[in-house]
Amino acid sequence: MWPKTEKQSHLLKIAEEISEAIYDTSVAHDRDGTFPHDHFKFMKEKGYISATVPEEYGGHGHGLTDIALAQHQIAKGDGSTALAMGMHHVSIGTEAIAKSWPSRIRESVFKESLREGAMVNNLASEPDLGSPRGGGRPATTLVPGSGKGNWVLNGRKTWSTLSPALTFAITFAAVEDGTNDTARIIVRMDSPGVTIDETWNSMSMRSTGSHDVVFSNVTVHERDFINRSNPSSGFSGKKGGDVWFPLLNSAVSLGVASAARDYAVNFAKNRKPTGAPNPISHIPNIREQAARMEMKLVQAKRALFSCTEDWDRFPDERENFEDLISMTKLHSVQTAIEITDIAMRIVGAVALEKNRPIERYFRDVRSALNNPPLEARALEQIASTVFDSD
Repeated sequence: MWPKTEKQSHLLKIAEEISEAIYDTSVAHDRDGTFPHDHFKFMKEKGYISATVPEEYGGHGHGLTDIALAQHQIAKGDGSTALAMGMHHVSIGTEAIAKSWPSRIRESVFKESLREGAMVNNLASEPDLGSPRGGGRPATTLVPGSGKGNWVLNGRKTWSTLSPALTFAITFAAVEDGTNDTARIIVRMDSPGVTIDETWNSMSMRSTGSHDVVFSNVTVHERDFINRSNPSSGFSGKKGGDVWFPLLNSAVSLGVASAARDYAVNFAKNRKPTGAPNPISHIPNIREQAARMEMKLVQAKRALFSCTEDWDRFPDERENFEDLISMTKLHSVQTAIEITDIAMRIVGAVALEKNRPIERYFRDVRSALNNPPLEARALEQIASTVFDSD
């Protein structure tokens, strides 16, 4: 079982402190749909924002398993905070391995994250495009500007998680210079012409700050290009991101489910109806439901952390992980939903009350259904392996 190293134990202790510190204030942020700047200030103070910065840049260089364990723990305090924080770790953790950015950009972002708690996320989705993983050219455009090497950026990005706290936005855009290229560029969020349209009003994960980010005649430079390519074959995402994103989201889902489990068990141990000789934890059906809940949670956590550990330990085998990543994500999310459903049944009708956290857990675990890989695409991918491969 985990943690297995002193490094993991130290990070988990920090994650536990964060989880406890943000638990109470998460209620108001969820109710009002506000972004928890106070949570991120505390995480910065604890050094968690820079946890994935590699040791060669002065960071601790925590890998996927370490961060998944920490994200699971933080999500027990607040799923929204953990989910939003995870987007930054996906960006930094992936680049720490892939080293696909220009070295100048990578060094600048890593050192600013370490020194000042700067955060970064990839902004790709759009109102009409949806996710670029389905193919299609973004409506966000880069056109040549006045002066050599200058460009003008215009467009709107949706699902821009962490937007109120971002320092950098890695933005997916169409290059309108006759090449039909697309590009990923890095934009500072405090640049003139960058604004946040506070559109986020979701049923679940209400405090992630996933608003629209609008670019209006933003000047960028050739040195801000991370890469550019011709996307004739569709979206060309980075393999590392295709791993870190679903597995860290899975950790968050199971962390929220763990909180639901804890609440339901504590409720059953202390709920003693008038006239009853014992708490409801003595009722056979309640005990059976709790056992099912426990079994599902333990199995899902072991599957998730074994997957992340194998990814960390066997880099030469990573090209063979695609199906396993999809299976793990689907299993984690479905299990989290099943656990919160059982927890709601154990608690009973009062679980629907807005002053109890369990109805928030019930809502929050459903958000990951819409995160890639989507179920239909993942199942088709797995089916292709079953039927079409030798």
